[in-house]
Amino acid sequence: MGLFPLLNDPPVFLVAFALATLGLVLHNLFQAWLADRYGDTAPRRYGFLSLDLRAHLEPLGLVLLLLLGFGWPRFVPTALPGRKGAWVALMGPLGFFAAAFLYGLLARFLPYPFGEGLLFAQGLMLLHAAIYLFPVPPLDGAKALYAVGGYEARRFLDQLSAYGPLGFLLIFLVLSYTGVTGAVVRGLSGLLNAIYRAIGL
Repeated sequence: MGLFPLLNDPPVFLVAFALATLGLVLHNLFQAWLADRYGDTAPRRYGFLSLDLRAHLEPLGLVLLLLLGFGWPRFVPTALPGRKGAWVALMGPLGFFAAAFLYGLLARFLPYPFGEGLLFAQGLMLLHAAIYLFPVPPLDGAKALYAVGGYEARRFLDQLSAYGPLGFLLIFLVLSYTGVTGAVVRGLSGLLNAIYRAIGL
């Protein structure tokens, strides 16, 4: 589980962890960029349009990235309503998917330990893209639904939020062990391979 299986190969472990961390930053950059385009000044004010790791990374999120293979960055401060808010939220999973595309592309041309680390990080990015799509607070899927959903949807999400991080981790484990997460990851992986084939790779 997590990145611990790579500890017997330290160079690959370091490459995979660095790239997975970069993926968390890309998630935020994608969201901050679109929010900024929509006129929300908060992401720029708080440094989320920069590459400053202190603005993006959350220590507990990095620890769980190591332990579970799933982590999170600091959340981008934006509260755009309606469709704009939904699109900003969904830019997060798109950022992970873009990272997975880039890592898989580079892995085809780079030798050990970079190729192996890139492929492992690609799998982590697809996992993150899948999980962040779920409408479970505080994930991006929930933020998108909250932005465009009606009263009942928002009330349900507020009830889920009341359980805090423990409730989220429990839902995460249930989705993982019931195979739901794996099915979404396989779907995203199939889409990624179709894109590679479309560009002749």
